[in-house]
Amino acid sequence: MQDPAVDNSLYRDAMIYDILHTPGTAEELDALERIAATFAPADTDPSRRLWVEPACGSGRLVRLAARRGIPSTGFDLNEGMIAYARGRAAKRTDPQRYRVADMRTFVDDDACRPGSATFVFNTINTFRHLMTDDDAAAHLEQVRAALRTGGAYAVGLNTTMYGCEQTVEDVWSARRGSVGVTQTVQYIPPTGKHGGARIERVISHLVIDRPSGESHVDSTYALRTYSLKQWLGLIEKSPLRLIGTTDDAGHPTPPAETGYRIYVLTGR
Repeated sequence: MQDPAVDNSLYRDAMIYDILHTPGTAEELDALERIAATFAPADTDPSRRLWVEPACGSGRLVRLAARRGIPSTGFDLNEGMIAYARGRAAKRTDPQRYRVADMRTFVDDDACRPGSATFVFNTINTFRHLMTDDDAAAHLEQVRAALRTGGAYAVGLNTTMYGCEQTVEDVWSARRGSVGVTQTVQYIPPTGKHGGARIERVISHLVIDRPSGESHVDSTYALRTYSLKQWLGLIEKSPLRLIGTTDDAGHPTPPAETGYRIYVLTGR
């Protein structure tokens, strides 16, 4: 089933998405480099090094990784995002490093050669766009197929304590040249002590300020939720195993019942 976020209005304007999400990219990539250096021995061989980002969006992380000399590729199901990423990359890097592909079938669809990736990364809850256990399992199978021996997969994900969490609101702002973007986003947790349908509802309101005037974009989408037990149980059933957990800066940190962690996996 297609990810409902692909047709969500938040994702339709790749430039606005990129403006909003680019701040902090350097620090995020710093953390990923730290994780790769710690957990992915295969990544130390420059002649074989390859980073892969499933669901890369506008390509901000792959773009910066390439500028730092890291051979990298990304794919996304959203054709508009990939067109934008290729356009931004054309002046500095190979635009074909970006492909349209599905997280559940990307190796089968030739977006990544089997056994070629030394480091795969998927941050800030993107994994939770996979809305069923079958979809998540299929993705983990594809990652295992993509990984070189000694490679690692870094997954950034919030876990949930069902029945204990409240609706929260965040506000993000960014500007590039004459275009400013502000996002107000609410996260509505699932109800019930067992999470019910395990769906977190995300409500976003964008205010876009251009020289021609101000516009507003509203959107809603869903993310699948995981308790720590559910998340670790999914990994246990997969061809990958957990080898470490870090905070968002890439420093080793124990798993937690709730909150954001980067879970580092490798092949069994």
